[in-house]
Amino acid sequence: RFTDNRGRTSIEAIGLPSAPLRDLYHRILTMRWRTFFALATVYYVGIHAVFAALFQLDSGAIAGGDGSFENAYFFSVQTMMTIGYGTMSPATFYGHLLVTAEAFFGMLTTAILTGLVFAKFARPPANVKFSDKVCVHRQDGVPTLVFRMANARGNRVGEASLGVSLARTVVTQEGEPFRRIIDLPLVRASQPMFFVGWTAMHRIDEKSPLFGVSREQLVAEDAEVLAVLTGLDEDIGATLHARKAWGHD
Repeated sequence: RFTDNRGRTSIEAIGLPSAPLRDLYHRILTMRWRTFFALATVYYVGIHAVFAALFQLDSGAIAGGDGSFENAYFFSVQTMMTIGYGTMSPATFYGHLLVTAEAFFGMLTTAILTGLVFAKFARPPANVKFSDKVCVHRQDGVPTLVFRMANARGNRVGEASLGVSLARTVVTQEGEPFRRIIDLPLVRASQPMFFVGWTAMHRIDEKSPLFGVSREQLVAEDAEVLAVLTGLDEDIGATLHARKAWGHD
């Protein structure tokens, strides 16, 4: 399957070059908040430890300190955060150079972290609830595949559009298995305003990819139904995305 039941990608890429810093900004924006704060804390502690070790290379670099790593560490914190209690200060040319470098580095770090936190807050997560199962019943005498969605936030989502597809593994004429995605036309694929609920319906008639398909065939093809909802959050003027996947089980 392309995705799990929550719509998250379940594809494992093999053979890509190792590049941990590639798309770093995207990785940070999409990581969980607890992971982001954990990494930020590790970075904060680690960078001060590095500067503390550099200060200790010159035992007389810090005036008012006792030469310990502890004093050097907290002097680094005061320098980068521009606290300056007045007890400790740089005493040598080497110390002034480190303070200058750390002040500049701290300015960049603060600007970057501030921007990242704002960018993560500015990304509007869609609070759309999908039904746990897809059902098939008769609607106006025609077998119809249906599922429901709900805007759990209850605000106005304008120009909402829904795309539903069927993913199935087929065998080509050359005998090769191929994962194919087939669109499932909906009775209504858009809503001018998505307030609370929406029932998606696909008529299983002669034009439907599901017409005449048995349960055994869906299992053999590892079929899944994919739904992608997009819309405009009128409160913040940003585009929302929500997705869901249902396996043949």
